[in-house]
Amino acid sequence: MLVPACVVVLGGCGATVAWRFGLFNSDGRFEDVDACKLMPAAGTLAAFVSKGAREPGDSRPEGLLGLGGDARSECKWSSVPRGVDQPFRTVRVFAKTAHATTDQTGPERAVEDVEIWHGNRVRRGQEVTSVDVGEKGYRTIDKASYVIVMARIEVFDIHAKFRISNVVVDVSARTHDQPDEKEKAQVVALAKVVAERLRALD
Repeated sequence: MLVPACVVVLGGCGATVAWRFGLFNSDGRFEDVDACKLMPAAGTLAAFVSKGAREPGDSRPEGLLGLGGDARSECKWSSVPRGVDQPFRTVRVFAKTAHATTDQTGPERAVEDVEIWHGNRVRRGQEVTSVDVGEKGYRTIDKASYVIVMARIEVFDIHAKFRISNVVVDVSARTHDQPDEKEKAQVVALAKVVAERLRALD
């Protein structure tokens, strides 16, 4: 009787661990997504960044063995030499693959992630526009100012953030000039290309 009892106990422990990691909920359509697989080819990026190249140190998907932990990955394409905006200095793709928990599926967590991001920016008074990218998409601009010696430098990051199933993607482009409507539209168009590349991974 001791052996069957141990099997039951161990089986129960295993089921509890699996439940805690969300293995009984759906992760969604995608395994851990590598952002560099979503970055368009150099020919497409030539319209965004002058003489661009991949930045070293791009991250690969990292999570807790894919069990309940979200995976994050980032890929950047920047101007060479540095400091050239034509029209952007850097294009960045960030991907977060949400995994299921005890309470939510991967897609549900991805929806929540995007809505929290949206709500935070609206509360800060940023203009956030809905865009037709993915299953839910928004566009906004982050602005930062720095004072170096006697000069004031402004940095603008146009973001197009969207979700497809359990993956949240943030496509952004950085410039030191106030973006116009054409540049905002360029980033949204790039996000649509990235979204198609993500769908192709399924």
